[in-house]
Amino acid sequence: MAPPVILIGFMGSGKSAVGKRLAAELGCRFVDADDEVERAMGISIVDAFSRHGEEYFRRHEEETVHHLIDAAESRGDGTVISLGGGAVTIGSVRRRLAGMPLVILLDQDAGTCFERSRGGGRPLARDREDFERLYRERERLYREAAGHVLDTRGKSAAAVAAAAAEIVRREGESA
Repeated sequence: MAPPVILIGFMGSGKSAVGKRLAAELGCRFVDADDEVERAMGISIVDAFSRHGEEYFRRHEEETVHHLIDAAESRGDGTVISLGGGAVTIGSVRRRLAGMPLVILLDQDAGTCFERSRGGGRPLARDREDFERLYRERERLYREAAGHVLDTRGKSAAAVAAAAAEIVRREGESA
């Protein structure tokens, strides 16, 4: 029984790109929580924010994240799950992550995250100053939730995925 691998980090940190590569390298499934939240809501994240507000989105995100982790744990297949950048702001999600062995923070600088995120329709990536303030506010939450931290600065998604795979293999050997 392999535990799920949970990737966390700020928007634009590379969770989806790394997650896809990591799952391929480990030979397991990949799930992007943001895609699953959109599917559950029946609308895009952008539309959810504009029509119903952030609180509405976070409620759906919370429910979806718990469902994804439950399903991955019951399958025991080492599913790689990329969480949305704000998932760690939800208390029940942080508590859930605290008991998990493979929570990996993809640590990227705010400037790079902003450059990757802006113009992509992300509701919280419109203003650089607000974006960097939000980054600073969440940074502590990511570090507290993570069991492992990967510095991704200047590294390709393939290199980060390889480093994450090494963590997963090392943890599997020590279990």
